[in-house]
Amino acid sequence: GYLIPPPPLFPLVPAFARQTYRYEVDRDKMWFFEQKQGIGLGLNVSVNVRMTVIKLKNGGLWVHAPVAPTEECISLLNDLGAPVEHIVLPTTLFEHKIFVGPFARRFPNAQTWIAPDQWSWPVNLPASFFGIFNAKVLGQETLKCWGDEFELELLQPPALGVASFVSFTECAFLHKPSKTLLVTDAVVYVSENVPDAIPDADLLESGDDNNFTIGALKFLNLFDIKTKARERTVSSDSMSLAEKLRLGWQRNALQALYFGPNNLLDPEASWGAVTNKLIVAPVVSTLVYENIPLEVTDWARRVGRWNFTRIVPCHFDAPIKAGPKEWTAAFGFLPSSRPEQGRKKNGNTYYPDEDMVLLRGVEDFLQGSGVIFTDELRPKYGRINVRAEERRS
Repeated sequence: GYLIPPPPLFPLVPAFARQTYRYEVDRDKMWFFEQKQGIGLGLNVSVNVRMTVIKLKNGGLWVHAPVAPTEECISLLNDLGAPVEHIVLPTTLFEHKIFVGPFARRFPNAQTWIAPDQWSWPVNLPASFFGIFNAKVLGQETLKCWGDEFELELLQPPALGVASFVSFTECAFLHKPSKTLLVTDAVVYVSENVPDAIPDADLLESGDDNNFTIGALKFLNLFDIKTKARERTVSSDSMSLAEKLRLGWQRNALQALYFGPNNLLDPEASWGAVTNKLIVAPVVSTLVYENIPLEVTDWARRVGRWNFTRIVPCHFDAPIKAGPKEWTAAFGFLPSSRPEQGRKKNGNTYYPDEDMVLLRGVEDFLQGSGVIFTDELRPKYGRINVRAEERRS
């Protein structure tokens, strides 16, 4: 959704220039377009954001989750030598919706498709107010417009929080010819592979023990960082360039996943716990999925019935070599990742409890203040809440 004034608490960066990287995934059939997407206010937390372009059997292009339509991006897309026919917004989230209107205006002959239940807050305005015109809403009837090449499944939960209309909708797609599952924020695969969109300068800043974030943590002594700093046997000043870049990527990615892991100074243990496997990002699981577990479990089950061999999310690594088994396992923490409430995997919690302290504290605060709804406090009125209640019964 959109936040209209006041602006988002963490503004998206870069604000004025975004380099685009194009990758051919399947020869003359599928491409990734990636840009940098980060959080401002000096936090220097950035990941890649991915637009996937698929050539349909009729020769037209199907565009999933548009990125910023810079001149470079549009030129790279036009170089494919095929017309853009369909532009797909698969979610209600601000960071993926913000460029859909400007992108669609560059291709006026294309049909724009948007996930249902779009919203803005504090005033709930139609998509056209934000420059998304003549859009059609995604649904099962959409598939006939794309021949027999796709399947889709919608996650349409009740209101997440703030207001009765604020939703966290996501549409998953199966591209049947390539056996590819396309999602937005549902799952991620984090590895040592640093996205090209993240410049070395950002990584070196994150890898510096004297950066803004580390300095703020030390000033507040969060996570007992002063003790950890005294006990640490190495510092960024003594590291090689490669070591400092790797440390910067670890810190960058872990902050994106957790807001703040237990030990940002020396994150090796936290890094090993979440890398090289398909997971739901902790921030998504804690602040979203664990508050709507019934709908997410059902959606994951429906998607898990498809025949796919790789997954393409909008962030971090892709394509990920994974099928229904790995997809289903990624949601195994539901209904809760908290050890006292949820299920455990081989006797262990899904995420290291020490790394979840900040996220769970944020969730408790937001629930206690009514910003995130629990089932008991969620409004009974509103279209999406009534629909969810009918489906549950």
